[in-house]
Amino acid sequence: MVVVLACTMASRDAGKTSKKRKRDQVDDEEESDTPARIRSKMSSSTTSLPLDDTEMEIGEMSQVNPDPHLQETVSRPAECGIIEKISLKNFMCHSNLDVNFGPNATILNGKNGSGKSAILVAIVVGLGGAASSTKRGQSLRNFIKEGCNSTLIVIRIKNRGDNAYCPEEYGDSIIVERRIAMDGGGSYKIKSAADKVLATTKEDLTRILDHFNIQVDNPVCVLQQDMSRSFMHSTSAKDKYKFFMQATQLDLMCRNYRDIIDYKDELARHMEVKKQSLPNLERDVTRKEQRFKDLERLDKLEQKKAALECDIAWAQVKEAESILEENRSAAREKEKRIPSYQKKLADCETAIARANETLDGLRANLEEIRQEAQAVTASNNKKAEQLRHRKQLLRDAQTTVQQVKARIKAVQVDRQQIMGHIREIQQEATRDREAESRERNARLGQLQQELREVQDRMRTSTDFRQQLEHALRTHQEQRFTMKSDLGEAQRQVEQNQRRLEQLRSSVQNRVQVFGRGYVELVRKIEDADKRRKFHKKPVGPIGMHVKLRDAKWALAVEACISRGVLSAFLVDNADDKRVLQQLIRESRVDRPPTLIMSKFLGQKHNVSGNRAQTHHPTVMDVLDIDNPVVFNGLIDQRGIEAHVLVYDPREAREFIWSRPSPVRCTSVYTGAGDVAYPDRNYQSNRVKDVFCLQRNMESEILHIEQEVQQSQATQRQLSTEVSQLDSRISDTNKELKSCRMKMGRDQDKVNRLQAEVAELGNFEEDAPLDVAALEEDVRSSDQKLEEHGLELQEAEEQVAEIIPLLKQQQAEQNSVAKQREDLTTRAEAHKSDMAKADRDRAAVKQHQEHYQTSLRSKQQDVAKLQEEAVRLEEMCRIKEEQVRQMYPERSTSRRSVKHLESELKQMEKALREKEKSHGNREAITAEYDEVSTRYKRLLADIRNLDNLGTKLGDAMVKREESFKHIRARLEARLKVHFFLFMTKRGYQGSFEFDNTEETLDMNVKVVDDAKMTKDTKTLSGGERSFSMVAFILSLWDVMETPFRCLDEFDVFMDLVNRRIAMEMLLTAANANRRRQFILLTPQDLSDWSNKDHVRILRMIDPIRDQPSLDAHLVPR
Repeated sequence: MVVVLACTMASRDAGKTSKKRKRDQVDDEEESDTPARIRSKMSSSTTSLPLDDTEMEIGEMSQVNPDPHLQETVSRPAECGIIEKISLKNFMCHSNLDVNFGPNATILNGKNGSGKSAILVAIVVGLGGAASSTKRGQSLRNFIKEGCNSTLIVIRIKNRGDNAYCPEEYGDSIIVERRIAMDGGGSYKIKSAADKVLATTKEDLTRILDHFNIQVDNPVCVLQQDMSRSFMHSTSAKDKYKFFMQATQLDLMCRNYRDIIDYKDELARHMEVKKQSLPNLERDVTRKEQRFKDLERLDKLEQKKAALECDIAWAQVKEAESILEENRSAAREKEKRIPSYQKKLADCETAIARANETLDGLRANLEEIRQEAQAVTASNNKKAEQLRHRKQLLRDAQTTVQQVKARIKAVQVDRQQIMGHIREIQQEATRDREAESRERNARLGQLQQELREVQDRMRTSTDFRQQLEHALRTHQEQRFTMKSDLGEAQRQVEQNQRRLEQLRSSVQNRVQVFGRGYVELVRKIEDADKRRKFHKKPVGPIGMHVKLRDAKWALAVEACISRGVLSAFLVDNADDKRVLQQLIRESRVDRPPTLIMSKFLGQKHNVSGNRAQTHHPTVMDVLDIDNPVVFNGLIDQRGIEAHVLVYDPREAREFIWSRPSPVRCTSVYTGAGDVAYPDRNYQSNRVKDVFCLQRNMESEILHIEQEVQQSQATQRQLSTEVSQLDSRISDTNKELKSCRMKMGRDQDKVNRLQAEVAELGNFEEDAPLDVAALEEDVRSSDQKLEEHGLELQEAEEQVAEIIPLLKQQQAEQNSVAKQREDLTTRAEAHKSDMAKADRDRAAVKQHQEHYQTSLRSKQQDVAKLQEEAVRLEEMCRIKEEQVRQMYPERSTSRRSVKHLESELKQMEKALREKEKSHGNREAITAEYDEVSTRYKRLLADIRNLDNLGTKLGDAMVKREESFKHIRARLEARLKVHFFLFMTKRGYQGSFEFDNTEETLDMNVKVVDDAKMTKDTKTLSGGERSFSMVAFILSLWDVMETPFRCLDEFDVFMDLVNRRIAMEMLLTAANANRRRQFILLTPQDLSDWSNKDHVRILRMIDPIRDQPSLDAHLVPR
């Protein structure tokens, strides 16, 4: 690759080979050559060119006419690799700029600060150049316009002709977009002429640039402003030589050659090291080979070991077969027991069927009794309704009799009064009116006195009646209270007796206090834990792990924690919970306990920050909890650290209802178990007995026995008091009834006396009356009495008729009631029989469940044994196959594996002892193979390194000669072109190369002063700039790049030199239409606007936001 590069630099004729060099070249900033790449470079073919004298070439170039075909090729416009257009957005001083370049020469003209150099920087950066190569900054984000976040550079490259790059994909143009962000990021997009993205990496862009031989980092290809000024000012021969080497890339060849020489020296050192290690390795191979031969004596011992291993392998197979047979025997034994369980299950099913038949018969009989009872009840209801109707008729008839009698009595009274009145009238004539008046007044006073006495007696009776009614109500209330107390005492006796039984049974096992089935449940939990069915053994009942420090708080603590939580179990995870639920169902617990799932921790919660702030104890303070899991569970479930205990209810209410409220206090419990809340809610505890938090079980039993005796004594006393109250109530009712009858009589007398008093008080002395009218009234009264007598007779006859019928219906009603009572008795007897049959069936079902569980267990055991047998059988088969593969013939040895392994250990011990003296066979064999392989590989490496070093030396000699030929050729061509370009101004120019000192001296002889030869130090500013332009043009003719860029080349020239230099540049451009020339200058170009191959673009005077430059083309 390096040689191809050098050949490319040597001659314009070898320009086409530069494309291959560029496709293999890597960016100098990112990658350096490795030894492998250098070997690849050194193995490339070498091409050398003959060198002629400089004078001969100058003469030939000045005298020989150019080839017409070559002239036609040179004059043809460039078809590929040149820049057609560049677009900038937010780049340096440009917000939005489009520049369309001409195909041959384009001059960007404008004042300083108009952004000409920014376009050149954009060409370098847009085509992948580094920021440092532009001499405008060390970071790409320095090129983003101030106030913007990113910049975009779009370059359109011409892609036509025979040398086009993938024309079927990209078309006539290749568009390169590079976006740079303020954060340092960026991206590439390489598009076709149809604006389709075909690539996005710098490697793809590098391949395109290599194809067109575009060298944006080469100062001859793009000579920027700072480089141009420095170059124009420079008078150092070393700087010019360095510039020449960089432009022709001979410096890169030198660096590559130095790398190759260093690599060759490294190869020589490496080969010397290998040669030094060769004798030691050879001796090691000889020693290992001798040890390898000594191992053949151990073959017989190894054969015995192999035979013993065969016996062990087959003995293991026999042991596996023995285990398989034992498993099958166990399965057969368990299978024999299955029929007995199946028979017992069949018996249970038969018993259950019989029990179901009995229950069905009893249910049918009970249903018949119920239907008969319904019919009797309906008949009874009908009879009762008829009886009520008869009673109502009797009451109506009796009421009618009473009413008729009252009317008869009233008529009789009226008749008597009328008759008395008649007699009084008849006696009127003979009586003494004054005496009558005195008698009447005396009678009135007597009646009034009698009335007052009766009224006084009425008031006394009323007070007595009220006292009796009050006493009766008091007695009835006392009786109701005593009956309630009697019922409560009876319930208390029963409850204490049950409690006493539980306590007596819990003396042997405290778990029984929690209810029926808990002892069995705890036992099942222990068994399941031993069988490892739990991940972590459940803890419970919780009350078993809780003890009181002071027995007086038992009711309060149980009211706070609740009996449900005290009976609960704690589990660690969901799997343990499911296992425990199954055990609870199997234990037939009367009240299934609550299961609380909480992660089991090894230490108690720290609740110091949550405890109620008070001098009173909390529930947590009065408890001794031995298990941290229980402690944490009560903290999580009940918050025992926040419930305060105050024994006195009044003090408890004052404490919890005080202001401000106690800190972190949830509630307060009294000694009786009552609870008060901060929101002034108070609840009484109805439970008066302790559930499980006793400190001394025997004292508690004695206490409960005393309570039972006291409750029974209270019950007897209450029964006596109730009987006494019943007697007093009966006596009071009799007295009250007598009092009411007496008051009724007194009230009748009061009414009579009041009537007589009213009559006497209203008496007037009338004139004598006619008694005829009164006699007529008497006759009318007699007629009414006769009519009422008939009505009374009819009513009494009706009552006489109803009474026998009523008695008959009452008898029928009593008969039906007795019949219904008999049916109820029969139904109760059937229900009792059904309950007994149901209990018997439940017992049978319990046995059935037990046998089913046992049968399932046996069947599962058999299934597991059968599965294990299948597994063992398969294992035996596989093991036998494996053993048979190693040892095809079955061993007949009857010794056990243990005995054989013991013999094998002894044999291995003997082998190790022999191997210790001779070495391990495998290790020695491996070491011998490894050492011999290393020895052979080392010999091969030495031979290869020697051959490679020889080839590198020969190649370097040839390449050094080629490099010198190439450099001499380039120097000669540069001299010729410089001489020709200097004659344009009337100067004679020459170069003197000193490759040893790495200097390039430029000599200029002015034609007008033939005796005077000047170097660059003695030239004027314009002459120096012109000479440098000629130098650059000479390098351009040597190099093969599709476009060349030159910035402010004429800044130090006078008008004559500037015109000549510009004419030289444009003439060179016109002579080489296949190349593109981009020139930047701030000077006036009005004299050059008529050139047809020149496009002049005038930049707008420093106004940054320029939409496009197409409108500023200078007319030709």
